[in-house]
Amino acid sequence: MNDDNIKEYDDPQIIHGPFYALSFRNFRLFFIGQFISVAGSWMQVVAQSWLVYEITKSPAWLGIVSGAGAIPYVLFSIWGGQVADRHSKRIILIWTQTLSMLAAFLIAALATNRWVHIEAWQIAVISAALGLVNAFNMPAQQAFVIDMVDKKDAMGNAIALNSLQFNIARFAGPIIAGVVLAKMGATMCFFLNGLSFVAVIISLMMMRVEVQERHSSQIEIWGGLDYTLRNHTALRIITLIGCASLFTWSAGTLFPVFADRLHEGATGFSAMLAFNGIGAALGGLLIASVGARIPRLMVIYIGSFLFCFTLILFAMTPHYYPALALLALSGMGMVLFGISSNTKVQEDVPDILRGRVMAIYSLVMGGLMPVGGLEIGFLAQKIGPVLAMEINAWLCVLCTISMIVWQFLDKPVQINAIEELS
Repeated sequence: MNDDNIKEYDDPQIIHGPFYALSFRNFRLFFIGQFISVAGSWMQVVAQSWLVYEITKSPAWLGIVSGAGAIPYVLFSIWGGQVADRHSKRIILIWTQTLSMLAAFLIAALATNRWVHIEAWQIAVISAALGLVNAFNMPAQQAFVIDMVDKKDAMGNAIALNSLQFNIARFAGPIIAGVVLAKMGATMCFFLNGLSFVAVIISLMMMRVEVQERHSSQIEIWGGLDYTLRNHTALRIITLIGCASLFTWSAGTLFPVFADRLHEGATGFSAMLAFNGIGAALGGLLIASVGARIPRLMVIYIGSFLFCFTLILFAMTPHYYPALALLALSGMGMVLFGISSNTKVQEDVPDILRGRVMAIYSLVMGGLMPVGGLEIGFLAQKIGPVLAMEINAWLCVLCTISMIVWQFLDKPVQINAIEELS
């Protein structure tokens, strides 16, 4: 990597500080571009969920739209990981971000109701198309962190800062969306999201990344799965991520229902997402500052428990402002859990398998989350949103306890993944 990709600072406090990864030029570019893009994406999340609920008044339809992206993601994400290992991750990301931009402009055009009257099934179809795009986008983006920082000791900090910008954008996007939604409607939210992709595409095109040697095809497409099954630490983390994606990350699907239940409307819904994002941003900053000093597995389990129990309390509270505070704590727990899980897996995986293993990680996280949205949406339709969220959160608590027990009972296994899989 070019020398000018590394900031020439001699002060160890800067080099090893909470913003160390920003000393790398490529990561700085990505951080800025991705922040703008993610803020736009969260505007679309708010507008899309509210539009679907406004059209249908059905929690089940919220789940259907959330789940529509699951099938193509599940079918193609393992292939997406192999593509990320064998081709330029930067080029892959340019293509996926461009396609996501076009999808945002398409839904904006439909939402004008000038050509056809927009219906929930049309939004579900576009979500499915984005699921296919994300099957290639997510493994490449997860593995690209290493290419951007070029130093292994910066990897954990880069992952933490990447999550920090995501969650700051997650805070800012819904606030902007709440204003735009109230003043100009959902169409403008979708249009602004489309424009936001221009920033990340430009940042990717400005990067100077050395051409990496392409890995041999000796390790086949399922090599990442074989490694994950042999490495019990990675298997436990990915299992817990899958459980959280299915039962607790998907709880956000019901936020429009809870906003309506608390009589707060679209403004209350955007505030719920914003406060959840504030807590998540604080969690990301905490990990970036002190995450390397605390055992990652400990942070994973603490974060998971905090995430689950605050969701249980949120579902129970009949008051709006305590609900916002609990969502902030839930966001913090979610990020402590999520960042530490991502970092631990990436620290342990061999470089030759990084794209494929992160494809499995992304498949479990991104693929099960829409399925969880479908599950919790239909469950809420049958037994009510409060009980549905409580059941899901308790299931994730039980999964976390099971992983802790498994870790204490498990015997460490030494494997050489590259030799055994080649």
